[in-house]
Amino acid sequence: MKRTLGALSLLFILGVLLIVAHPNYGLKFGLGGKDWQAYRYTDQYYIEHGVEEVGGTNIVTDIVFDYRGYDTIGEATVLFTAIAGAVALLRPWRREEE
Repeated sequence: MKRTLGALSLLFILGVLLIVAHPNYGLKFGLGGKDWQAYRYTDQYYIEHGVEEVGGTNIVTDIVFDYRGYDTIGEATVLFTAIAGAVALLRPWRREEE
C-alpha cells in the first residue's frame, strides 16, 4: 500500500512538472527567447542603483537579502524541510517495551 501511494505521488509530481514546463501551459518564455533577453541586463541595474537604494556596499549580499529576500526565505524553508524530513526518516526507531 505504501509503495503504491509513493509511486502515485511521484507520478503526480512528475505530471505537474511536465505541465508547468510545457510551452503552451506553463512558462511563457524559453531560455534564449525574446522575453528572456529582457532579463539579461538586470545585473547592471543592481550595480548602478544598489548603493543608493539599499545602502550596502556588498552587491551580492544586497541582492540576496534585499532584492531577492522572499526567494531566500523560500529556499531556506525548502532546505530546512528536506533536512528535517531526512532526519525523521533515517533515525532509528525503537519499539516500546511492554
